[in-house]
Amino acid sequence: MLRHAGFRATYGRVALLEMLAHARKPVRVETAAKAVRGKLDLTNTYRALEALRRVGLVRRVDLGHAHTHYELAEGKHHHHLVCDSCGKVADVEIQEKEMERAALRAARDFKSVRAHSLEFFGLCNACV
Repeated sequence: MLRHAGFRATYGRVALLEMLAHARKPVRVETAAKAVRGKLDLTNTYRALEALRRVGLVRRVDLGHAHTHYELAEGKHHHHLVCDSCGKVADVEIQEKEMERAALRAARDFKSVRAHSLEFFGLCNACV
């Protein structure tokens, strides 16, 4: 079995990683569970995604809905632009170091940034 930082990759977890690798946007837990049906149920899909998040293989994304989304944590760090009307999601790359420097300048009593989350919400061209 595959291992990542002492983490055992089970058949269901590998199936989730493969599904996320082919996804074009962050995926809801329910959608992920349907994609790996027969390997994991809904509860174990959530647990597996959280376990994969803890070891840094996937990232939890808040797109302003009542449910959580997940995506692979590989590749360039990026943010998302979300259409308020149709729900379309687009990746947006922003210089991460510049954002961290700006945050530290604004909050002078902090010395470092461990992580950040930034999503943009508006209307896509088709919904304007």
